[in-house]
Amino acid sequence: MHELITKLYQLALSSHIVSTLLEPVHIVILALPIMTLLLAMIILTVQLRTRQTLSERNLISTYSFIWYLAAAYLLIILPLPTRSSVASLTTAAYNLQPFYFLSQLKALTPFELGDPSTWLAAFKSDTFFQPFFNILLFMPIGAYLKWRHRWPLWLITLTSFAISLFFETTQLTGLYGYYSRAYRMFDVDDLMMNTLGGIVGAWCLHLIPNQWRNRDHSTRLRWQEHPINWRRIGALVIDWLAIAAFDTVYFVLVKHFNWPLPHDFRWLYVVDIVLFFLLPAWCWQGKTLGGRLLDSQIVTTDGKRASLWQLLIHYGGLYLIGLPLLFLDLWLFNRLGNVPSATLNRLDVYLVLVSVILLVVSYDLLLALFSRSHQLWCEKLSRTTVH
Repeated sequence: MHELITKLYQLALSSHIVSTLLEPVHIVILALPIMTLLLAMIILTVQLRTRQTLSERNLISTYSFIWYLAAAYLLIILPLPTRSSVASLTTAAYNLQPFYFLSQLKALTPFELGDPSTWLAAFKSDTFFQPFFNILLFMPIGAYLKWRHRWPLWLITLTSFAISLFFETTQLTGLYGYYSRAYRMFDVDDLMMNTLGGIVGAWCLHLIPNQWRNRDHSTRLRWQEHPINWRRIGALVIDWLAIAAFDTVYFVLVKHFNWPLPHDFRWLYVVDIVLFFLLPAWCWQGKTLGGRLLDSQIVTTDGKRASLWQLLIHYGGLYLIGLPLLFLDLWLFNRLGNVPSATLNRLDVYLVLVSVILLVVSYDLLLALFSRSHQLWCEKLSRTTVH
């Protein structure tokens, strides 16, 4: 068995595509969204089981916070450089001087406290924008912990510091030892500004009236009514495991046995969707392989068999629009790096737009998995539902 695994690994390394995917940047980028959704489902299931009831607003706010932490982690660590470029670095690995950014602000900008005409130019500089961004980055932590869990300020402060320390340690250790040295500077100013951001976020929550914060008219999910669609979740997992097995065999045939098949992964992605979702659902009356095993199927809203056109809209919305949005969002995260520039550029705008759309789409998916009565946007468009 060990020899077989070794041969498969060496075979993978011989492929440019797979060797690229084995780089940590791609492992982190591809695995983190899946891990985020899985973690959110586990936490929300535990909350629903222990509390017996959970509103859709609570579900969305908890998922938003988990999604935000994942996005913040990506912003902090990306883009990941090559090992060789890090090994040749000679820059400082850490800064332990508190408020060092203030001396840099004074040295690198025309800022004078007594001269307001110099303020705007200083505020537009990267020297000011980086600590300011670090404050903004951690404000949601303080706001969420104060609003949803009513934590005291000292605990919010400690938590903000701990999360910031984790991020900074990730950089200092060279992504936990993968790199030979730190690929970004460990900065005590970042720790201070992040922690201050958590405090400011908790304080800003007091600016919102209590009646607005506590008002919740969203639908309530009750554990006794079994709202979680386990059959749909299980069928989805089975289908994607089957796709993973198929793609592995395809790769071995193409790379090891030199079968004359297309090498373009985009073509393979479309084939996966057709073979494992669209075609089985059309032939088996709305059931995929996972659906047949767990008795889960796509039907029209009035319980009839879904037409081919309806299936095209259903799966097209999920896998030809929704999932590509995720890939685009992750690509933009990797292009931008850890701190946006002081001037807004097109990539910033694209990242915000794509992230907001993706967040709404992921909300929709989460609600569909946790509420049997909720329809996905593409299901409403195709007038289908999953039983």
